[in-house]
Amino acid sequence: MTQGTSREWVDDLEIANANIKWGFSRFAGQADMYNEEGDHNFVVIIPPEEAAQLREIGWNVKEKMALEEGDPPENHLQVRISFRKEPPLIYFIKNNRRFSVDHPSELKQIKRATCENLDVIIQPSFWGPRPDGSHGISAYVKEMYVTIRESRFASQYSDFEEVHSSPASGPRAPRQDDEG
Repeated sequence: MTQGTSREWVDDLEIANANIKWGFSRFAGQADMYNEEGDHNFVVIIPPEEAAQLREIGWNVKEKMALEEGDPPENHLQVRISFRKEPPLIYFIKNNRRFSVDHPSELKQIKRATCENLDVIIQPSFWGPRPDGSHGISAYVKEMYVTIRESRFASQYSDFEEVHSSPASGPRAPRQDDEG
């Protein structure tokens, strides 16, 4: 935060049809050189006019230089997904049905190839001041709705009841090894 150390009220940030920076996003929480195992997060690209306002309030919006000459810089906001204290409300929308996400392992379904839309409400979390005087606002998912594109076959068979054993195999007869 560049303005004082006041922790005035900051409204949640609502983003419809969020523009995700997929190369910097770790929905599945996988470990790599930029992410610790189990840290679920993603990066939203913020339009320049909104980025300046959010920085003024104290949100941790970072400006990244363009990769191609002549392109404008991008403004990134890293958003964390934490189930530790108060789990966020996360829903997958598939075939006009809403599915609640109850465990972080389910977040691996969010991929560039299958994500049609992502709407998110981001909750501010104040941090600092640190010994060097720095402080600001981190972003955490409060609510998220992710529309997942399904294959035509998944849609075609979505009304079928799911059973976890093959009808062709039937009940297995005990083998001699099974008897004790």
